[in-house]
This record gives sequence, C-alpha cells and structure tokens, in this order.
Amino acid sequence: MKNLLKDRSHWLEVWARFRTGNQIAFSEIYEEFIDRLMAYGSKITRDRELVKDCIQDIFIDLYRLRPDLRNPEYIEFYLFKSLKNNIVRKAQKDKKIMNLPVEEMIIFELNIDIDRDTFDLESDRLRIERLKSILQTLDPQKRELLFLKFNSEMNYNEIGQLLSINPDTAKKQVYRLLDQIREKYGLQLLELFVILKKG
Repeated sequence: MKNLLKDRSHWLEVWARFRTGNQIAFSEIYEEFIDRLMAYGSKITRDRELVKDCIQDIFIDLYRLRPDLRNPEYIEFYLFKSLKNNIVRKAQKDKKIMNLPVEEMIIFELNIDIDRDTFDLESDRLRIERLKSILQTLDPQKRELLFLKFNSEMNYNEIGQLLSINPDTAKKQVYRLLDQIREKYGLQLLELFVILKKG
C-alpha cells in the first residue's frame, strides 16, 4: 500500500510540474502511460486507428489546457476515463452505431498471447486456450472489470466510477467472478489467470 501511495504522490508531483509547462514532466507522463492507454483502448474497440486518434487528442488537449486542469486524484484513472469517453463519443458519431447504447459499443476483448516462451508446454497452451474461451463467456463489462483489477493501479472507487457502478459492487463482482472461475474450472486455472494478468 505504501508503494502505491508513493507512486500516486510521485505522479501528482509530475502533474504539478507538467501544469507549469515543464516539457520533461509532459514527456514522463506520455512515456509512462501511452502503452497502458493503447492496451486499454484496444480492448474497448477493434479500431486501432480510432484508439490512436483518441489518445493523440487526449495529449493534445492536456498540453493545450494544462494551466486550467485540476489535479486528478490519480493520473491513470483520469487518462483511462478520458480515453473511454473519447472513444465512445467518436464512435457515436458513426451513423452505423449512433443509436446503440454505450455498453453495446464496447467489446472489451481480453487477448492472451499463447506464444509466450513462459508457456511452452502443450498442457499450458491448452489451459490458456481454455481460459480465453472462459473469458469470452463474460459480458464486456465483466471483462473490463477484470482487466482494470489486474492491469491497473486503480482502487475499487476509481474502477467503479469508470464502469459507472458502485465501488462495493465492483469489488463484489471481482470476487464473485474469481470464485466462479475457481469453482467451475479449478484452482489451477485461476492461478494461471493471475499469472497472465499482464497479458
């Protein structure tokens, strides 16, 4: 917990320097979060060019509006929320899906790389394929919930805000999902899921 608080404190300091026009601080934010944003956005939509455009817009707006920006509680949450809002807003301009609710626009795919050197054994590869099929049975919001839990430093309050659900509900759903996976598919598979959380 101390490391997480230290990390948040560090990024608030970087954010404060960025707001004064410090180019190094701006570059530090970009370098730290660009890959995370790309990974998150690519799971919301298959349109990688849309994701790239939305990320570019975020950083352009950050730089342009920096004197007027507030200090976010946590930069990762602020950037993820901005990206998700941008993707949804731009997708809604597409006439083909203009009338779809937000939840139907978000696919949130959890892709697992089965070619990792770590999992050379055929038995491991089969379990990974099985895990992929299990994840596809979940609705997009539950896949997003698991992604945020295992691939971000956000707390349940921030995850709840991002998904527009109560933080307690987010926490209960994570525990319930992991229990279901363990009970239905075995402890070994759950352990594999945790190992693959950065996948």
